Amino acid sequence: MFMKGKFLVLFLVLAFLFASGCAEDGSGPAPGEDGAVVTEAVSEETEESTSVGQGEEHVMRLEYYEVVRPSELDIPRGDTISWWSYKRQGDLYVLFSEEGLFEDTELSYSVPFSYTFKEAGVYHFGVRDVPAMNMTVRVS
Repeated sequence: MFMKGKFLVLFLVLAFLFASGCAEDGSGPAPGEDGAVVTEAVSEETEESTSVGQGEEHVMRLEYYEVVRPSELDIPRGDTISWWSYKRQGDLYVLFSEEGLFEDTELSYSVPFSYTFKEAGVYHFGVRDVPAMNMTVRVS
């Protein structure tokens, strides 16, 4: 009888841990799950572009484990980059521009931040408190 009680307690603890790991605060739908049209196929590992007005739109993915995809990008003037955070839990990523193109910007899960490049040059971006998350954009 005593062993059955231990197994029951162990089962309840594991069930609770499993359930709490599946529920997230502030979790929203993944990009495109809420019926909105996402212009990029974000599951692709390679750079993809679509026409948007006068330029192209590009996606930079900020993921877990200090990963940015792509970390370097060559684009013409007039193109737009959208930074997407794929970090569902924990602190928000804070994107910054070393050249001061925009104010430091908090990136929430599935809410992109976009910037259109109007001037040629080499621009550097990073994530506060995550020195390995660096991005370089070359605009011609």
